[in-house]
Amino acid sequence: MPQTQSTGEILTIRQLAEYLMVSEKTVYRMLERNQLPALRVGAQWRFRKQDIDSWLTDEMRRVEYEGKSGALEAESAIAIAPLLAPENVWLGLKPAPRDELLGRLIHESSLDAHVDREQLLRSILEREALSSTAVLPAAAFPHPVDPRPFRFSRKRVLLAVFAEPLDIHDPQGHRPRVIAVLLARSIQGQLLALSRAIRLFADPALLDQLCTARSAEAAIEFVAATERALA
Repeated sequence: MPQTQSTGEILTIRQLAEYLMVSEKTVYRMLERNQLPALRVGAQWRFRKQDIDSWLTDEMRRVEYEGKSGALEAESAIAIAPLLAPENVWLGLKPAPRDELLGRLIHESSLDAHVDREQLLRSILEREALSSTAVLPAAAFPHPVDPRPFRFSRKRVLLAVFAEPLDIHDPQGHRPRVIAVLLARSIQGQLLALSRAIRLFADPALLDQLCTARSAEAAIEFVAATERALA
């Protein structure tokens, strides 16, 4: 996460934009729409970092539980297709217990050499223990509780498509055939990726295409084409 170089825990517009990895114009637009916790000091806006962190947490929960785009994604474009790589796409996998599957994806994926894969898997399973990330009937979006300790050099999505629906003991009875593991560099990046992924994989046509894709490259192109249609 960028260093804000703030004094204490109070952020300026510029520092907040750096912290959220968005433009200053985006911050001003969000202020106009009353989407950010802020304090007006004379003619200047100031933000308490702890309020921003709480807001980000609330946004993440809203996206997960309501399946709606968050305030940040409404202002910040993000694409899932560029985060996919053929070596991180698996097609036609046989169903297996959830934890075993997630372990396989983490240990077989292409990640930064410094990433502790066991620690990453524990964080993802800890997040799953809080509540299921199968927020769509046919798709689940596992992710770490907090991605920052892993110091990913870039955002990634690990995409697994299964030959049959998975029983992951989801309380709503969702049985996904697609699992997209979201590995962002920051909590806000995770929120953006989750919000976009929910919109993207809610498309039944894309799910059908992924289930019949014959190569990882074809699967990525299906994702990219669906994403272009969202624009």
